[in-house]
Amino acid sequence: MNVKTSAAMRFSVLLLSAALLVSGCTRTKRETVLSSDTLKVVAVTESRLDINVSKYQHYTTFELYVDGEKLSDRAFAGLLEDPGATDDRFVHTDAVVLDDHAVLLASHNRDSPRCWTTRLSTSGGKPRLEELVTGTVDCSIRPAPAGWSALYDEPGNLILIRAKPFQIHPMAGYWYVLWIEGDVAALYQKDRERERLVVRLARISSDTSLAEQVLPMQQYAEPELLDASPEARRQWLFDNFRVSMGHTPSIQLRADNRLETITPEVWAQYQAIDRENNALDARARDEGEAWHEAQRKALDAGRAEQSPAR
Repeated sequence: MNVKTSAAMRFSVLLLSAALLVSGCTRTKRETVLSSDTLKVVAVTESRLDINVSKYQHYTTFELYVDGEKLSDRAFAGLLEDPGATDDRFVHTDAVVLDDHAVLLASHNRDSPRCWTTRLSTSGGKPRLEELVTGTVDCSIRPAPAGWSALYDEPGNLILIRAKPFQIHPMAGYWYVLWIEGDVAALYQKDRERERLVVRLARISSDTSLAEQVLPMQQYAEPELLDASPEARRQWLFDNFRVSMGHTPSIQLRADNRLETITPEVWAQYQAIDRENNALDARARDEGEAWHEAQRKALDAGRAEQSPAR
């Protein structure tokens, strides 16, 4: 699953969760996740009973307080310094505490798919908002080892955020973070174009590859890592690979690995599904382009009819 597909699904789930069943029992829980002299962050979890499945659905947002006053949408927009967001209403969906005076935020517009990932800090008593990621697809904060957070920019490149000291490290490519040790990260990626799964050791500070292990997609099934916890991702790495962090870093597939394999028949089925999906995508693009071309021609024809004869 690529970044745009998974991001669109996540955004849809957020919207669905927010609108789940007006009827039914609703519970609200408030929990302070950060409280300092200037900045306070409160998690507000609304639980609604879905009467169709007799199960509670949970949706958490965050409220921000500066100097004891709730930070209004207009005040947040002022800190954001985005001219197009002056009159926006915001929902803060993710908040990760960086230190006693700063928090990493994921926010989106209530009325459009615009989103931002920012660092809100109040060091020195004055609030300041630093924009890290902006887009229209997804700005959520993803799983990462303790002390780190993972973001993805609009093209889908990984951005690693270190909490203490606060640092921003862009990493080219849509990688899942498996493990971090010092300045080295173990990363995973599905390379669809070359039909391979890649596990890489990379230098974080310079975004350089140190070692990698390539697995052919014709032989190995894609692991379920998208929504896995940092602990589960680390366990998957060391269950299946030998990692050396010596003078020459290396990563090798363990002989006793637990990776799931697939048969040639299953691989052929996957390829057939991909071809069908690609054909459907191409047809949709062609139909969209044809529709826009027809609209353009109709508009040009209408303008020609309205033009005075010379």
